[in-house]
Amino acid sequence: MRRFDLLCGAHRVLITGGTGSLGRALVNRLLKDGAERVVVFSRDEAKQAMWGVEAVVNAAALKRVDSVSFHPTEVEKTNVTGTRNVIEAAMHAGVKKVLVISSDKAVAPENLYGASKKMAEALAVAANRYAWPRGTRVGCVRYGNVLGSRGSAAHVFRRQALLGQPLTVTDPTMTRFIITMPQAVDFCLAALRDLQGGEIFVPILPAARVWDLALAAAEAWNGLTTSPAVVIGRRAGGEKLHEVLLSEDEIRRALEQMTPMGGRFVVPPAAPSWDAQAAWMGERLPLDFSYSSDLPPRILTVGDLVPLLREMPEEMI
Repeated sequence: MRRFDLLCGAHRVLITGGTGSLGRALVNRLLKDGAERVVVFSRDEAKQAMWGVEAVVNAAALKRVDSVSFHPTEVEKTNVTGTRNVIEAAMHAGVKKVLVISSDKAVAPENLYGASKKMAEALAVAANRYAWPRGTRVGCVRYGNVLGSRGSAAHVFRRQALLGQPLTVTDPTMTRFIITMPQAVDFCLAALRDLQGGEIFVPILPAARVWDLALAAAEAWNGLTTSPAVVIGRRAGGEKLHEVLLSEDEIRRALEQMTPMGGRFVVPPAAPSWDAQAAWMGERLPLDFSYSSDLPPRILTVGDLVPLLREMPEEMI
């Protein structure tokens, strides 16, 4: 059996945002693992149809916290209305599964990007009310910062380190959940395989202090054991000090699952009005459980981060 069959279970997949960091990685993985057909959504007149596609991964998003705060209309068009359009097009084309890529910033959002992802999640979950009876199931994945994705702090630190410049840290106490690109791809494909309709899949991730990430960058690319970092203050637009991957309300219904690729949480819909008959299995979480980047399951040390940074792909333009 091909490895592809073991991951998402669909042989014909369409990806929106296919030129982004995650989109490119997904395309490469699907082609490598033997997908019959991979469609990347484009804007010319020949590439608009979803006919014949089994699954859609909606990875298109405007995501830079600082820059998107000045363009709320564009954020709404891409992250909110775009998500709704993708779901409706998939339903009309008879696509079986739609996976919407969300973010940790959707939990208790403090910025425009987080609010748009919160809304996208709500649209995805609620869409099952009319899509599920027609054979289309919609779910979400929500995870932390992809190490090395376009515009990430790791790439900023890399450029600064290679140029011998001070590394600019917004807040030395800031923490972030960390996931590598291969891990994100595996997680998304496994979620696509297991999607029942209306749930949100959340991986169990380690976190890192941004200051330690800067220290690791200096060591990875300059061989320094101390970081020539400067604190510049948080970016405009509502940059969080710490991230959260499960809200208090979600913890009451979330289930912990173990998979061949590691642990994850699945958050079933609060009140499904469709006959989902989903087999959401797993262990209930303690009511006092919390899942924030300042109190994660594991904190990555500088020593942990250095090899991850050295394996990081070049930044995509």
